Amino acid sequence: METQNIKQLVSDICAGSYSQSQLVKLIHLMQKISLGYLKYQEIIGKRIAGERGDTFLELEDLAVDCIAELFSRDEKGNFVQLKRYYEQRFAEDETIDDNEVIILTRRLVVRKTKQELSRIFRERDPEGAKIVRNIKVAIRTSEKLAVFMEMGREYVFYKNGLDIDPDLQINPDSIPEYLRRSKPPVPHDVLHTRFIDIYSPSDSVSSSIRKILRTVNETEDYQNFLSLESLVKLIRRAKFDTARENIKPDGSTPTPLDELESQEIESYIDVVMEKVRSKIHSQYLDSNKIDAERAAIYEKALRDVLFDLIQKKDTSSYFRNLRYYLPELTQKQYRQNERSVFEYLAKVAKREFRGHLKQLL
Repeated sequence: METQNIKQLVSDICAGSYSQSQLVKLIHLMQKISLGYLKYQEIIGKRIAGERGDTFLELEDLAVDCIAELFSRDEKGNFVQLKRYYEQRFAEDETIDDNEVIILTRRLVVRKTKQELSRIFRERDPEGAKIVRNIKVAIRTSEKLAVFMEMGREYVFYKNGLDIDPDLQINPDSIPEYLRRSKPPVPHDVLHTRFIDIYSPSDSVSSSIRKILRTVNETEDYQNFLSLESLVKLIRRAKFDTARENIKPDGSTPTPLDELESQEIESYIDVVMEKVRSKIHSQYLDSNKIDAERAAIYEKALRDVLFDLIQKKDTSSYFRNLRYYLPELTQKQYRQNERSVFEYLAKVAKREFRGHLKQLL
């Protein structure tokens, strides 16, 4: 990777005294760093690319998307994120050299790539992202669960009284017999069957993973740990199977009371939308931050967000809600021009709506 004069290159771009070729050079450098990180994630078993046949081209496009926000400009044309990141470090150490600047650049790009991957994963699979978040919270708050990292992947196991310093990173090679590393992993079908036997829809995620990992701990023919991905698949499949079993073939006929309750809930949407409409006007429309057409589109999409809540689709994507009324909207345009305002308004609307639902209950 070409790193010669990288400090001068970055300094010129931050100062605004750069040429177009310099800007292209930094973009290509950051894209290569991001692409390298994405390839590594694919190698260690994480599925980063989507459904396209040419994985390399998709990863190249994804790398561009991951670094794009780093090159966002303010009204004066300054690259605000690059200036904030580099200029502070240059001020702290005036003797910084090219090698140190490339290390800083790798750190910035990898961190940004991780953030964008997390966002993309949430948009592609909001339910899966929610399960991952709940699992990680459960691990952090449970004294009976522990996690270790290997080749960039996270693995979870049931400690069962094993004395492990919570402040130290776990080295799996230090407890190979306890983890039964020489044995095969539990086949997924076997794992699913055993999990269904102990799974209850009323269980919290923390309770569910403790149950399955305790079962794995007691199954001596297989490894005594599971990957984070395996836990997500298990919980997702169990939720799906339970929901499918609860669907009645003949359907259920709503009672008059059901209809009345539904009408009352829907009436709260109008109340909430009046408050949201007032906030849109006072904070954005009156100050010309958005125009009347955009305000009207936001109102329609926000109403859909609230209806998703009623239909228990709280994991729906804000991007999809808005794109329904803006069919040409891309994810990049959404991130740059719409996300901050629309998602703030969505949070306000949902908070107000949940407050009314609590009163009803």
